[in-house]
Amino acid sequence: GVIVLEMVGYFSREPGSQDYPNRGLAVLYPDRGDFIAVVGNLGQRPFTKSVKVAMQGATELPVFSINGPAALPGLDFSDHRNYWPHGINAVMVTDTAFYRNKAYHTADDTADRLDYKAMARVAVAVYEAARSVGR
Repeated sequence: GVIVLEMVGYFSREPGSQDYPNRGLAVLYPDRGDFIAVVGNLGQRPFTKSVKVAMQGATELPVFSINGPAALPGLDFSDHRNYWPHGINAVMVTDTAFYRNKAYHTADDTADRLDYKAMARVAVAVYEAARSVGR
């Protein structure tokens, strides 16, 4: 399988700092942007879960996952989607980009807004997921 990192550095503990593409997701997931998400398509739930579970045990970083249809905005916003047509398991690990970072891809999207300690936790968690899933 493939684990793609896409926007992993913006975190916020402020209530209401996390948005979603629809209200249903807002009911199921946190309203604070202080977690990392493992995102996959509907056909790869076991792979997505195995990546999430391995990441959850690696650091104190909160890790959530979602599997959904490609029509869900944001689900296929990275290189992982290019593996799906070939039947290869592929997930995106993300801070959810513009659903959290309101300065995403603007002049205000600067390095001083990133949480480097949280990014290090993401790196450790992804490493552990790669080791675990690769066994």
